[in-house]
Amino acid sequence: MSSEPLAKLRWRCRRGMRELDEAMRAYLDNHYESAAEEDKDLFLELLDMQDPQLFRLISGKDKDDRYDPIINAIKARLKEAAS
Repeated sequence: MSSEPLAKLRWRCRRGMRELDEAMRAYLDNHYESAAEEDKDLFLELLDMQDPQLFRLISGKDKDDRYDPIINAIKARLKEAAS
């Protein structure tokens, strides 16, 4: 069960790539607090990944079905922000 404070999670969302910073912050700022505990835990797993692995998941080059709800929410939010 996740219990990390949001400030610490914001810090963990800072990545080595601007695209990943934006993606992870998009989920944290718009979905994390209302997410189910299971999705919060999956988000924390994503934060523990190395940048190349995380980027491949978010860009769709790699796929892991258990992360689909989070990645789909990230992509939808980024698409909305770009419009």
